[in-house]
Amino acid sequence: MSYDYSTGRVEIVPFTASFTLRNEDIGKAFRYEGATNASVTVPNDLHSGFSCGFIQYSTGTITIVSGAHATKVAGGSATNAQYQSGSLIVTKRSGGNFGVVADIDYLVGGDFS
Repeated sequence: MSYDYSTGRVEIVPFTASFTLRNEDIGKAFRYEGATNASVTVPNDLHSGFSCGFIQYSTGTITIVSGAHATKVAGGSATNAQYQSGSLIVTKRSGGNFGVVADIDYLVGGDFS
């Protein structure tokens, strides 16, 4: 019997500056290592079921910001202490086909307040 131990492992991605999420970021855990505050923007082109995690690994806080046509329906917006963590999941997507602008709903959980 053989096992593929890499299956299901989360990719931990260090970051030190603000950025915008992309569909390619699905399933990643973002580890913030900055000493100043950073924003993570949620764009409207993420797919339903998109999810990712965040860990404040240093003293700078992480703030989740809604882009145009992206609506946070539940949860907090920012961490406020080292080692706090949380996640984001896109729960609904409307439109986005044939030139129609997509609207998404997402929620944030964990230590985001």
